[in-house]
Amino acid sequence: MKALFINNYPMDHAWKLWQDGEYPGHHLWGATHLSRHGIDVEIVAYQTSRLLNKIGRKLGLGDQLDQQLRVLFSRIDYDVVYSACQTSTFFLSLLRSLHLFHKPIVALIHHPLSHTFKDSLFVNGHDKLLCLSSTIMESFALEPGVHKKMDLIEWGADLAFYQLEASEHTNVKTDFDANKASYIVSAGKTERDHDTLVKAFLSIDYPLKIYCSADTSPSMTELPAHIEINASHSAYNAVSYKELLAVYSNAFAIAIPLTKTNNLAGLTSLLDAMAVGKPVIMTRNQHIDLDIEKAGIGVWVEPGDVQGWQHAIAYLLANPEEASAMGDRARRLCEQKYNLDVFTDTLARTLKSVLD
Repeated sequence: MKALFINNYPMDHAWKLWQDGEYPGHHLWGATHLSRHGIDVEIVAYQTSRLLNKIGRKLGLGDQLDQQLRVLFSRIDYDVVYSACQTSTFFLSLLRSLHLFHKPIVALIHHPLSHTFKDSLFVNGHDKLLCLSSTIMESFALEPGVHKKMDLIEWGADLAFYQLEASEHTNVKTDFDANKASYIVSAGKTERDHDTLVKAFLSIDYPLKIYCSADTSPSMTELPAHIEINASHSAYNAVSYKELLAVYSNAFAIAIPLTKTNNLAGLTSLLDAMAVGKPVIMTRNQHIDLDIEKAGIGVWVEPGDVQGWQHAIAYLLANPEEASAMGDRARRLCEQKYNLDVFTDTLARTLKSVLD
């Protein structure tokens, strides 16, 4: 069986980084591990024509018209189209709903769908939609006939990557000592509320490291010495993934402050924190199925709540043994459930089922 794989960022480049040990495999959304299930993956080049993509967005045909046209006219013998992004297959799904495209289409759903005519066409033209959150799936799956097309799939970390990093820096499962850790870290460039986090730390005498994009950098410029900002002024991250994990490995806790919680923002950072065995303080996000407080791996803070951040940080700093226990529980959850092997098992079953 062969799958054509498309996404909204360059998977061929990500594949090379993964092969070189520079990037965790879960950011390729199962493509790295599908061969274990007898499924070969052919990565469609990310972009050969910006003009086509611009035209596609103008006409409302999805973000990646360039890739979709190359799939449509591909001479490769393949069985299924697999998209890791829900905005990358609208044109193909429209053709499939009109019986003009005859290959099955499977897509991951990261963000809530609406009940517009366009989203109805999108759903109708897909053979299977794999939702990364049950709340994202629920509202649309209630419609007649739609629930059969939707399933839940839980994203999980490429633990082999983190174990490799742990051997270079520290053992994430046994050597972490919260009493010796020296800072809290926040890393991310999507919907990050670093202004609220920084305001909280103005009255907390404890080091904070922030790794972010220029547009999510704190607006305050005069900051005390214990708050360190590392902002990228390009499309790339402020540090490489390996460098970030070295920072994570020596952190006391991982902070995930969010401006918006109407999507799955923060999920990547949550998985990173769990994989390296660190407690989490996170803006409450109803679309993330894992309740970090019920699971005993962290503390929720309400959006924009400066005092909430201060109280959560003060609690963990005053209870380092509990912070360490939270990190241990987080790592065990990854090993048991939230890992790339479990994710790929579900994905492979789905891809095979659409051929039956």
